[in-house]
Amino acid sequence: MSFTAVVLIILMTGMLGYALYDRFIIPFRKGKNILSIKLRKHNYTDEIIFAGLIIILFISNKVRGGDGLTSILLFFLTIIFLYYVFIRSPKAYFKQSGFYYGFFYTDYDRVKNMRLSEDGVLVIDTDRRRMLLYARKIEDLEKILNVFLEH
Repeated sequence: MSFTAVVLIILMTGMLGYALYDRFIIPFRKGKNILSIKLRKHNYTDEIIFAGLIIILFISNKVRGGDGLTSILLFFLTIIFLYYVFIRSPKAYFKQSGFYYGFFYTDYDRVKNMRLSEDGVLVIDTDRRRMLLYARKIEDLEKILNVFLEH
C-alpha cells in the first residue's frame, strides 16, 4: 500500500467519523435537545472548489493510469466531499446546560457576550473563542435568542 493510499484512508476515516459523530452522537450527548437549528453554510464556494479539485485528481489519476487502489480511494473521497458540499448542513444543538456548535460544546455560563450582525450572523463570545452562527432565517435567530434568555 502506498503512502498516498494511507493518507487517503486516514482522511476518509476522519471525515466519516466526524459525519457520524455530528449526525448520530451529538444529538444524544449531554441530555435531550431543546432546539436543533440548521445553519447556513458560509464558505460554500470554497467547498465546491475543493470538491472540484478532488474530482480533477480522480480524473487525472485515471487518465495517467494510476494505481487502482488510489483511484478507488479518490472516488470514495469525492463522494464524501460531495456529501459534505451538497447534502450536509451545519447545525447547532441546544441542550439544557449548553450548546453544541461544530465539534465543541459550550456551557451557557461561559457565554460572555452576544451580538447580532446586520446580515443575520449571531456572534457569540466566550472566554476561549468567538463563534459565528449563520442563521438561515430570522425566525431561527429568534428561537436561539429565546433559548439563551431561558437559560
